[in-house]
Amino acid sequence: MIRPLPTRRRPSAARSVRIALAAGTLGALAAVALAGPAVAAETSDAPVADGFYSSKQPYVAPGTADLEAYSPAPAGYATIATESVARHGSRGLSSYKYDALLHRLAETALAEGGFLTPEIGATFVSNLDAITAANVENGYGMLTGQGATQHRGIGARAYERNAALFAEASSAGDRIVAETSGEARATESGESFLQGFADAAAAAGGAVPALDQPLVAHPERLYFHKVENPDGTEKAEGSPERAIAEAYDAYLEEQTGDGGTIAAATDFIEDRPRSLEVADELLSGIFTSEFIAQIGADEAHTWFNTADGTETGAVTCAPGADPAVDPDACGDPEKSIESPVDAAMTLYNLYIIAVDMQEENVAPHAFDFGAYFVGHEADAEWFAYLLDTEDFYEKGPSLAGHDETYRIAQPLLDDFFATIDERAGGGDVAATFRFAHAETIVPFAALLRLPGSTVAAPDVAAPASEADVYDYASNPWRGSQVTPMAANVQWDVVGREGVDPATGAAYTPLVRMLFNEREIAFAEGCQPVAEGSAWVKATELKRCLADVATTESPLIAVETATDAVPAATDAEGPQLAETGVEAGAATAALLLLTGGVTASLLARRSRRTLRG
Repeated sequence: MIRPLPTRRRPSAARSVRIALAAGTLGALAAVALAGPAVAAETSDAPVADGFYSSKQPYVAPGTADLEAYSPAPAGYATIATESVARHGSRGLSSYKYDALLHRLAETALAEGGFLTPEIGATFVSNLDAITAANVENGYGMLTGQGATQHRGIGARAYERNAALFAEASSAGDRIVAETSGEARATESGESFLQGFADAAAAAGGAVPALDQPLVAHPERLYFHKVENPDGTEKAEGSPERAIAEAYDAYLEEQTGDGGTIAAATDFIEDRPRSLEVADELLSGIFTSEFIAQIGADEAHTWFNTADGTETGAVTCAPGADPAVDPDACGDPEKSIESPVDAAMTLYNLYIIAVDMQEENVAPHAFDFGAYFVGHEADAEWFAYLLDTEDFYEKGPSLAGHDETYRIAQPLLDDFFATIDERAGGGDVAATFRFAHAETIVPFAALLRLPGSTVAAPDVAAPASEADVYDYASNPWRGSQVTPMAANVQWDVVGREGVDPATGAAYTPLVRMLFNEREIAFAEGCQPVAEGSAWVKATELKRCLADVATTESPLIAVETATDAVPAATDAEGPQLAETGVEAGAATAALLLLTGGVTASLLARRSRRTLRG
């Protein structure tokens, strides 16, 4: 299901500059040149993963040790393709919601003397005004400068890791495909990624493949969790993708409604004594104990996201915003603060989004929500747990014996395999880059059984203890690790010319995986081609991840010196498939020679004979 990108809203001035830069870069993508790889430095000063930011954790770029740990392809194999899916980069507030609700609460606190001091109240309101103004300027839900930097870095490193692939693909007239969910922040992320990719190629000075067309929307595999697509259309009646979205929605409605097991689990967790304790600890640094005790006690101390804070109030929009340009600047009136825990969680949500808005957090709209959490690190960890609970149950491993929350990602996994098959069958797409959301990455991670996404919670309808629910002490799932901003899964694919004597057919492509640009093994039960190897046959991956039967051995034969292909005299020089990083010419030559692979073999290899 391919459609042109929707025009969701007119970009702000700051974003117009970023988009213009990206557009200029993309237009030149087919003409830029490349040579040897150069390390792409991540210039964002995003915090490291220790601030308990849950799924709003800014992306932590790989270090030199991570890049140097990439495994070379087995002897005789060379890179034929690469593909990925990534969450959008750091963004601002998705809508006028948390800031709006705390504005309503603050109005009541000011009127009733509910702040500890007038100065604390003035600072609190000033912080709210500033983060609202910053989001109005940047656009609610849009990529921040930090998010653009993250994806430029990922794009540059994607080029550098596989520079030889892109050079050869360009020579062969192959293409690059870039896809988006259709949501503006996913599209902006793709533009930034491609800009970083092209900048790295231009700095290296050679040619790269042409971009097929700028960022085509594929909501059927990148926005599979909703019937409504980002452009406002709906998935077609009777289509498989609509059936998937409807089944998921029905399951969540059943599980999160009255009597649902997920509802029981989340209620149990939120009602744990620790939830009330941390809420009181955080709020006590801002509000009087009398005011805190009143939160949620009556209608006057219950606030909805409306103009006057009442349940029946008019829709409210951020001051200074133009709803015709930015519809997300108007709030959802169903959102509310009905307890001290709600109030504290709302403040926590501003704290965690603030770390993704460093470039927007400047005068005249500078804000500081971190100040409220100084000395409250343990509280922040508990709030992260509360926020992780929802994502875990509704998008991730969820309940034991159930797969409804993550099998919705099957169309994406099918597309990963189809992309390999098409390339191995002679297709001309050398790279496929996809850009989406946490709602894409979290179920995909569970489907692939990635680190941290392998343990479900007990399916207990009436939980009575921590052992009956998702708990940090017994479950490794963390939003900050599974789906930080710009989270990504990348597969590199290598192939080999000729006929595999073990099967009598073309050699099966091999695949290795990067998770947030760190090389990891595939799930337990997916047997690599050799002990300790990161590479797995495509047929073995289909067996262990998609239940596709195969009779082919997952192993490959280890070449000896007598098996090596004789050196050719017509080679232009050694070329190394960039499955590692920073391999210079001498290293490339050494790896090729010790692997028994000649440059002429790489140059002459025929992808059309490879079998997926």
